[in-house]
Amino acid sequence: MTTASSTTVCGVCQTRPKHRRLIPTTALRNELVDFIHRRHAHADEICSRCLLVERTAYTLQRLEADRGTLSKLEAEIAEQAHSHVAIAANIDEEFQRTATFGDRAADKVASIGGSWRFVGTMTVLLLAWIAANVVAGATRGWDPYPFILLNLVLSCVAAFQAPILMMAQNRVSARDRRQADQDFRVNLKVEIEVASLHEKVDHLLHHQWEELVELQEIQIRLLEDLQNDPPAA
Repeated sequence: MTTASSTTVCGVCQTRPKHRRLIPTTALRNELVDFIHRRHAHADEICSRCLLVERTAYTLQRLEADRGTLSKLEAEIAEQAHSHVAIAANIDEEFQRTATFGDRAADKVASIGGSWRFVGTMTVLLLAWIAANVVAGATRGWDPYPFILLNLVLSCVAAFQAPILMMAQNRVSARDRRQADQDFRVNLKVEIEVASLHEKVDHLLHHQWEELVELQEIQIRLLEDLQNDPPAA
């Protein structure tokens, strides 16, 4: 049965690991072995750290074959996936933590101005304003018909409210873009992790198949020995 050696050096980094055993390339999948030998011709044994690097490079090559040239972000996510680095984050918590006073004020104005309570309050105030000036008449009302002062007040409110609402909307759009980027990172990491998992499962199956073949060869030799030298009666 093939075992890892602890007396030779790694065929990739040319160092002798102190606390890790070397892994023979014969225990790896043929595709990965071919990839390693193309990069390191005489790498018959490899340490676990170099194996992680080679698997990352092999996965990147497969992704490039499927996707074309990978972006810097995709390559970074691939390295994080093989290093098992968590990339998920709470976007809402981060936005609240980095929000300035103006951002919080814009969010508050937007939450109030975009509610039915605000619409109902403004309707009551407008009707009260109009009713009061109609009842008071043109001589005693502070804003008789056609309610020029009311139009001025509403114009001023709209002039200030519109840019504040746009600032709040910009924050929501920035938050959505950040969430979309986060979702892309997580989905890409999951895709790479699944590809790496397939690679590891294939490696395990290949290794188990070799062990079964070796066990079968041992059993065949034992049977041959028994046939050639039967036990005495």
